[in-house]
Amino acid sequence: MAVLAGAGGFWPSAAAAAMPAAAGSGSQAAEGATAMQPFTSHDGRFSVLLPGIPEQETDPINLPGGATADLNQFWVVLDDDHVTYMVMYNDYRPEDVKDGPEKVLERARAGAGKDRTLVSESATSLDGVPGQALTLKGRDGWLYTVRQYLKGTRLYQLVVVSDQAHPAKLAEEFLGSFKMF
Repeated sequence: MAVLAGAGGFWPSAAAAAMPAAAGSGSQAAEGATAMQPFTSHDGRFSVLLPGIPEQETDPINLPGGATADLNQFWVVLDDDHVTYMVMYNDYRPEDVKDGPEKVLERARAGAGKDRTLVSESATSLDGVPGQALTLKGRDGWLYTVRQYLKGTRLYQLVVVSDQAHPAKLAEEFLGSFKMF
């Protein structure tokens, strides 16, 4: 899975996120025919409902100040490569989050918004963990529906990638099912 990094946000490229040939083989079922099923990452300390068994990959990323971290990615691709459901997480060093969750989330949003238009943004939280809800649109027409949360030094990013002709019908169920533990 190719990622784009910038200002603290780490995102799959639209082509890689939407096309399993670039990202690895993914589930190719039609979205309406796919039942949501629970997925738990004990290492990631989260659970979520996904419309299939996710592909998984870990890539090294560069953090501010020259540090590196692992970006852990879990995704399912549906509707002939037109819809992707993804959970990513990475851990920051304590000094990278010392200016507070709002600043870290702002930097992650700035990285996510690189080469994309911010359509909507709002503050959110999940069980007291600060977060952001974002909608972004790529120049190529891809729509990114995002929730990101900073729990301690761990940044969780949930991303639904779709195009206008293939709306992500399971997005709210996916996003609403996410739990951190």
